[in-house]
Amino acid sequence: MNTVYDMIDSEYTFIVLDLCRLLVFILVLNHVVACGWYLVGRLTRDAGMSNWLEDAGAIPVAGTNLGWEYTTSLHWSLTQFTPGSMDVS
Repeated sequence: MNTVYDMIDSEYTFIVLDLCRLLVFILVLNHVVACGWYLVGRLTRDAGMSNWLEDAGAIPVAGTNLGWEYTTSLHWSLTQFTPGSMDVS
């Protein structure tokens, strides 16, 4: 990575590259948190306890396709990093 930084002459390009690197880091971090949140829901559902997959509002998330379950947990993860909120309890 340092070789890429050494080849950059423009400060503007350096800033854009650094912002992209930070954005990718935040997205990967949110992905890991979302997978962890989904795991918590699956483990508690398999144990027969109350969980966010079945008690997530008017329409339960459990029983839908994996993509919808993942995007719901990713949405929850993103709201934890922003001032927004999402009722998943």
